[in-house]
Amino acid sequence: MKNLLLTGASGNIGQAIAQLFLSKGYKVTAPTRQELDLCDPQNIDNYFNQHSLEYLAFIHCAGYNTLYSLEALKLCELQKTLQINTLSFFQILSYLIPFFKQKKKGYVLGISSLYGTIAREERASYVMSKHAMNGLMQTACLELGSYNIKVNTLSPGFVDTQMTRKNNSLEKIQNLQTKIPLKRLGSVEDIANIAYMLCSEQNTYISGQNIIVDGGFMAGGFQK
Repeated sequence: MKNLLLTGASGNIGQAIAQLFLSKGYKVTAPTRQELDLCDPQNIDNYFNQHSLEYLAFIHCAGYNTLYSLEALKLCELQKTLQINTLSFFQILSYLIPFFKQKKKGYVLGISSLYGTIAREERASYVMSKHAMNGLMQTACLELGSYNIKVNTLSPGFVDTQMTRKNNSLEKIQNLQTKIPLKRLGSVEDIANIAYMLCSEQNTYISGQNIIVDGGFMAGGFQK
């Protein structure tokens, strides 16, 4: 059985990833927040000490994002963002590495962001967490490649999700679409398709890469 461990499955992108892998014959393990609290390192330890580690692939889709200026950002908020977005990714991966090494096969994918390669005001905690995720991915690629473990990140651009619709007016979304070369927001299926390619038998030689899926938005430089 091909097994996928997926965090963040309750979000729109996570749901699409889960549905696609299920349709391809995978067993998808998607712990709820009550089962696996990514804010609590001890809870993460407890979960993986009590559950099977026999996975072919691991996708970290869980994420947390808030807006604060540097002056307003509190250390506790920064720590929470880093814990959910990056430190839990590392902690879970550390449990899976021995099994992947034993099988000499594994796929690891972190769902990153455009803010993993650039920055923007009032997003210090999120930017730090995603830059760190990409750095961890590249380091893991170098250390694990000889065991046939492929490690990548995927950075979505602006995707049509409930959160996007909630946080942006229709006028703002329409204006944003004019700045995307493909003239539309990404769909959750666009993201899920690339996630599947990177974490399935389709991926034979991609590792250490941050795959940007943004409809060409970053090709002209980030535009406000």
